[in-house]
Amino acid sequence: MEMIMSNPEAEVAVMAAHDQFWQSYARRDLDSRFAVCAEDVTFFGTGLHERAVGKAQYRAMNQKGVDQFPHAFTIEYIWSEVRIWGEVAWVEGDTYWIIGTGKTGSKDLIRQTTILKKVNERWLVAHVHGSDPDYRLREGEHMTHGRVFARNAELEREVVERTRELREAKKRTDDLLLNILPEEVAEELKAKGHADAKHFDQVTILFTDFKGFTEASEKLSPQELVEELNTCFKAFDGLITERGIEKIKTIGDAYMCAGGLPVPSSSTPTGVVQAALEMQAFMVARKKERDALGKPAFEMRVGIHTGPVVAGIVGVKKFAYDIWGDTVNTASRMESSGEVGQVNISESTYALVKNEPGLTFTPRGKVQAKGKGEMEMYFVGRG
Repeated sequence: MEMIMSNPEAEVAVMAAHDQFWQSYARRDLDSRFAVCAEDVTFFGTGLHERAVGKAQYRAMNQKGVDQFPHAFTIEYIWSEVRIWGEVAWVEGDTYWIIGTGKTGSKDLIRQTTILKKVNERWLVAHVHGSDPDYRLREGEHMTHGRVFARNAELEREVVERTRELREAKKRTDDLLLNILPEEVAEELKAKGHADAKHFDQVTILFTDFKGFTEASEKLSPQELVEELNTCFKAFDGLITERGIEKIKTIGDAYMCAGGLPVPSSSTPTGVVQAALEMQAFMVARKKERDALGKPAFEMRVGIHTGPVVAGIVGVKKFAYDIWGDTVNTASRMESSGEVGQVNISESTYALVKNEPGLTFTPRGKVQAKGKGEMEMYFVGRG
């Protein structure tokens, strides 16, 4: 049979027959209902069946149905859909059957399907079927056609919202991870589940240490001491970030960072030296502020050395990006062999920055460094 894709006139005639059938049924009017002969008609409230043979029309529902449910009721259409194939039509929809009012009333949700056939230019009901809609969103809630679409829209909104929340959570997680690890290492860790340690030929390491930390800790409460450390280290974080230098860690009152890793071109030895000078300038200004308030203040030594290191993360819990090698030890000795308010650099760092404009150098000659013997050192400043 050829399907009529769009025939408003036929659809109106089909719905008129459909409505006459169901509204007469709701009125409990047996004579007003009609059906095509020799077709099954199912009364979906009671499961009754009839077969009419050799008649053009007959009562669609027998008297038993009216005897069981004698009172008229109201049918309220929620939605309906019509499809027509030549001389056969199909109507499906959800309706509310409203019986009575108040506490004794009821409102039942029914899914009904009605098959009609065109006989002598009249649409007649051939078969009906009905049931409670079997779509359930949650316990005790029926889903009508309209509610299905509404729920789908609601689910789509929830998916969009959950996706947004997941993206925001991922961004927070990524930002937190980037606070712990360099971006390249973090990406490798996410992709592989681990990050390989790498060798770097030339890394410039900076160490700081506060003089008077022990004395200050005796005069300040633990909270005040941590707050002052945090103020200084936050300032250092900002200074090195501007120059592409990687923070490695803090150990008590010591601060350690390195230039030239994990991307060698991210910073230069000169950039590390400039950052060290800016750190000292910050500490001098901070001491003046604290002295004016009568509060303990820190003074600082800074040491810098350049050389090869291995960098990476080790372990699987509370991992941190770290560097290893004799270069680290030597940089630490540059700090401990320095003086308050000065930036002390090794001979290897001096060789890399000595020709940079704006920097001045004071040779210190050979200075005894613990565990290293005598080493050439230089104080660096701004000209």
